[in-house]
Amino acid sequence: MSDVNPTPSFPILLQRFFVEHLGNQRAVSPRTIAAYRDTFRLLLGFAEAKIGKAPTRLILADLDAQLILDFLDHLEKERSNGVRTRNARLAALRSFLKYAAHYDLTALIVIQQALAIPMKRFDRPVLGFLSREEMQAILDAPDALTWAGERDRTLFSLMYNTGARVSEAIGLRVGEVIVDGAAVAHLHGKGRKDRSVPLWRTTVS
Repeated sequence: MSDVNPTPSFPILLQRFFVEHLGNQRAVSPRTIAAYRDTFRLLLGFAEAKIGKAPTRLILADLDAQLILDFLDHLEKERSNGVRTRNARLAALRSFLKYAAHYDLTALIVIQQALAIPMKRFDRPVLGFLSREEMQAILDAPDALTWAGERDRTLFSLMYNTGARVSEAIGLRVGEVIVDGAAVAHLHGKGRKDRSVPLWRTTVS
């Protein structure tokens, strides 16, 4: 009697991971999907060179801890990727393996060993800061008599006031900045995290 629920192949699992899991179930951002896609594009090319298997012939058990460790080492040494990038690639692989573990029980041991690979630690540089005088010099630098200067001055003031990232500042819409009454800017941050930040009088003006 044939198995009514056969174990899906690695290509099918990978496709479902991107289309169903990331795209539909978790509804992650296009940037995250693109980053995960790039990770697997690199991994599949590395695996083909390393073990001689084309992507269509790979099975989940091929993605063992040793292959992943070799891949991460390749990223750092051959592609000159930093530790942050290395850890981001590993996070993408972990996400897929956790998903795949629910559908291919024959690969559970391999998946468990691969998931045990730790993130690499690294020294985080101490962030510097500008003095009030230095920040004021930046705010005063644009020529307020020109349209472009006034635009730049407004953007600098907004970012200084709210702590907004560049992407948050340029993503603002007119209706998301309230200057009447209780002045506030409604920012849409990374990871779809929204926050409302009060505006100073100088920023409003």
